[in-house]
Order: sequence, then C-alpha cells, then structure tokens
Amino acid sequence: MTEEKKAAPDLPSASAEIKGQTAAPVSGTGTPDAAATSKEQAQSKIENSMDNIEIIQQTLESLRTEIDNSKEDATLNRSSMDTIKNGLEQIDTKLKEAYSGLDTSRNNITSNTTDIEKLKTDLLALSRDVRTNASDIYSQKSLIEGNATRLYEILITIADLTKQLETLQGSETKVADQKQEEQTTLMKSLNRLWTLLAIVLVFLTPLAYVLTSSREHYKPLPDGTPQHQGVLLVCLGAFLGYFLVGFGLMFGTSAGGWIGTSSYLLSNDVADPNQAPLFPFAEFVLYQAGFTMLATLIIYSAIGKQLSAASHLLLAAFVGIILVPVFGHWAWAGQFIPGNKGWLEAAGFMDAAGSTTIHSVAAWFAFVLVWKLGRQHTEQASATKANDDAAYSSSAVLFLWLSWLGFTTGTLPISGNQIGSTMLNVVLAAAAAGLVAFLHYSFFHTGKGMIARALGGFVTGLVAVAASAHSLLFMEALVVGISAGLIHNLAFSMLRKQFLTQAWQSRAAYLVAIHGVGGVWGSLCVALLGSEGMFAMPNVALLLYQLQGIAVGLVYSVVLAQAAWMLLAFRQRTPIVAN
Repeated sequence: MTEEKKAAPDLPSASAEIKGQTAAPVSGTGTPDAAATSKEQAQSKIENSMDNIEIIQQTLESLRTEIDNSKEDATLNRSSMDTIKNGLEQIDTKLKEAYSGLDTSRNNITSNTTDIEKLKTDLLALSRDVRTNASDIYSQKSLIEGNATRLYEILITIADLTKQLETLQGSETKVADQKQEEQTTLMKSLNRLWTLLAIVLVFLTPLAYVLTSSREHYKPLPDGTPQHQGVLLVCLGAFLGYFLVGFGLMFGTSAGGWIGTSSYLLSNDVADPNQAPLFPFAEFVLYQAGFTMLATLIIYSAIGKQLSAASHLLLAAFVGIILVPVFGHWAWAGQFIPGNKGWLEAAGFMDAAGSTTIHSVAAWFAFVLVWKLGRQHTEQASATKANDDAAYSSSAVLFLWLSWLGFTTGTLPISGNQIGSTMLNVVLAAAAAGLVAFLHYSFFHTGKGMIARALGGFVTGLVAVAASAHSLLFMEALVVGISAGLIHNLAFSMLRKQFLTQAWQSRAAYLVAIHGVGGVWGSLCVALLGSEGMFAMPNVALLLYQLQGIAVGLVYSVVLAQAAWMLLAFRQRTPIVAN
C-alpha cells in the first residue's frame, strides 16, 4: 500500500513531460531551404512523440498492473483510486492531444512535401530556363559584340564619308566662290572697260569744237591765236585745274553738303578706307574731266574772239576749279562715294548726265559774260540783218552724238540692258529734235537758217534727254526730242530779239538756247516723264525739287559770272573792250 501511494505522484510529471514534448503544427514556407528545415523539425517532433507514446504505454501497463494488484490486495483506498483515475484521464487527454498534433504535423508534412516537390519542379524548370536564357544571352552577347564591331566599322566608314563629303562640299563651295569671284571680277573688268570706252567717246567732244571753230570765217583771238587752237588751250587749262583742285572740291568729303574737303592729288585714291568709291579713281577722274571740258568749251565757243587766249585760259581754270566743282558737289557728290551727298542731291534734285549741272550752268555763265561784253561793244548791227551762223557744224554734231553716248552711259553697269535702251533714247530724242526744229523753221520762215536750226535742235535734243535718258520709255524719249526742237527755235528767236542782238552774238544765242534752255527743259522732263509707266502722272514733289535745282543753278551761274568778270577786269586793269 505504501508503494502504490509513492507511485501515484509520478504520473503528473510524466504528463508534463509529454505536454512539453507536444509540438505546434508546422506550416509550409516560401523557400526551398525553409521548407527543408521545417520538414526536419517535424520529423524530429514526430520521433519524440512516438517515444513519449511508448513511455506512456509502458506507464499505462504499469498502472494496470498495479491496479490489478491493488484489487487483489483490496487494500487500495478510494482516494488513491481517484488519483489514479484522474491521472489516467489526463494521460488519455494528452494522448489524444498528442495524436491530434501528430495528425496535424503529418498533414503539414504532407502539404510541405507537396510544396517542396512543386518548388523542386519549379526550380528545375527555372534552372532549365536560366540555362536556356543564359545560352540565349550568351548568343545575344556574341551577336551584340559582332554588331558592335560592325557598327564601329560603319561609324568609321560614315566618319570617313563625312570627311570626304565635307571636303567635297568645301571644294564645291570654294569652286562656287571662286566662280562667283571670277564672275564678279569679270563684271568689274567689263565695267571698267566700258567706262574706258565711254571716256574715249567723251573725249571726242573737244574734237567736235575744233571742227566747229576751224571754219574759215571765224576770226582768230585778239592775240592772233586761231580759235581751233584755243580749244586745245582751254581744254588743257580746265583739265589741269579740275584734276589739281576741282575734283577734290566736287567729290571730296562733304562739309555740310556745300563743298568737298578732300584732296586726291597726293593719295591718288580715297583717303578714308570707310568711304568705298563706286568707281576706280583714275577712270572716274577722266570721265568727270570730260564733263568739265564740255562746260569750258561751251563758254569758250560763246565768247569766241572777244577775249584773248590768256583770258580764255584764266576762264577755263576758273571753270575747272570753281564753277563746275562747287555746283557739281551740290548735285553729284554722291555719284563717287555713296552717302557723301551735296545738299541739292540730298534734297531730291536729280540730274543724271548734267542737263543743269553742266549745260545750264555753263550756258547761263556764258550768257552773262557775252551780254556784258555786248554792252561794251561798238557794233550796232541788227540781229535780223546778221548772218545767223550755226553753232555746230555737221561733222561736229556727229562727233557730239557719239560723245553723248559716253556721257549718258559711262557709269551704267554693263550687265543689264540699260546701256542699249539709254543709247536708243539718246538717238531718238536727238533725231526727233533736229527734224522738228528743221520743219518748224521751214514752215514759218524763209532763208538759209534751216540747217542751222536743225543742227541746233539736234544738239538740244541731246542736252534735254541727258538728265533722264536711262529712265524714259522710247515714246517718251521721242516726246522729249520733239519738244526740245520746238523750244530751241523759240528760245533762239527770243534771245536774238531781246538780249543778244549783235551779229557776233549769234553763236552765243545758239549755245544758250541749246545748252541753257535745253538743259532746263531736260531737268523738268525728269519729273514730267521720268515716272514709271508710259506717260505716267508727273511726280509733283520731284518737279519742285527740279525747279529748285534749276533756279539755284541760274543764280549760281550769274553770281559766279559776275565774279569772273571782275577777275578779268582786274587782270587787264582796264575795261574789257571787244575787238
């Protein structure tokens, strides 16, 4: 009995040991290593549970044996029996729990095993895919390396082709630039050649005056110098005066638009590099010298034998140094250096070939001197009885015709069609003026002056069309010529009746009518007929500018004629008396 009581307290400890050996359910993991570890833990717990079960079974057998012995002995008390009974119930409960945990562990092991097998299958598939992808990647790598090599070669080829293309483009651009430069050089050379040819034509003007002054009835100058030799003398004087002083005053840097201040005598070119001239210096000087000589010859021919050779030379120098350059600067300074304009040109006055700048200024200057000389002359022959000798001979008119082609086209570019149309306008205007002057005189007068009128009208047409020949249409040029022929006859008649009535003034009257009145009409035609379009409406604003230029030219010529008269009187120290 004592041994049974001692054995009963050991039962709870066994159940506690069994309870401590019971494992929680094992759940599956997401990775192969975790799944393997859970499987091992579950197997270990199962083995422990089996050992516990065996121990419990042994304990149960021992208890049953003791119970049987107790029954036999009949000495087991009721409390011991209850204790044993409770212990057995606890043991059964724990066994049930152990079996339940064991079943859960088995289920988890089965589930984990399935997951592990699935993971193993997936890993094998992934491994095969990785190997396949690795092989593909290696193949792609080889392809990429090959393509990279080929791409590098292509880039090198493209770079070489780019360099070659740039070289070809540079060569092409260089060839194009060279071609353009050659074309520009060629055009400049052709323009210079044309300017030189125009200079040759312009220098035919003195020859025309030589032919006119060499006629037999023309008396020599007071000092015995033949008049045709005086032509050469005044041309030389005017040319040298213009070259030494006049050109700088005319085309030098403008001082407020009134006078040029540069001298080209020492530099032989434009001193200021910022002022690029439109024409080469030498050619332009020669070309403009032709205009100056023309103005000088108009004055020389109008005065004729009334002054000595020395006086004519002094007048020629005055014309080349002061008369033409000062007014020329007002009206023409911008023709050599762009932007270097005189005040008349800046105001809007236009005079392409000198209808006012050369012809009118020279004619009004000559008119004042001839009129003053006439007041001191003793001849009283009436104009109606005097022999109205032509101002120009037929051969002289032909040379003037040629020289006018140079005057009107010398500065035009050879690349366009302006030169041909301008020349045609000059020819049309001159021919129409000469024919109308001839017909007008033959219809209303009888006598031997028809040819003289025709020749004078012809030159008047040249003078009138000079200012606008480059901008007229052919029909407009004919209108300019027709009106110029009529104006010549009317102006000559008025001058002979009212102002230049003496016989020796006949030639001066022709020259003033041709160059003075004809120049005025030519300057007006710039505004009346120079607008774009056939017989378009006149440009009123330009007409006002032209009238301003004409008036300024008239006043300027009269004032400088008075100054020249005083200069000649001071030289002789006695009143000038014509022989």
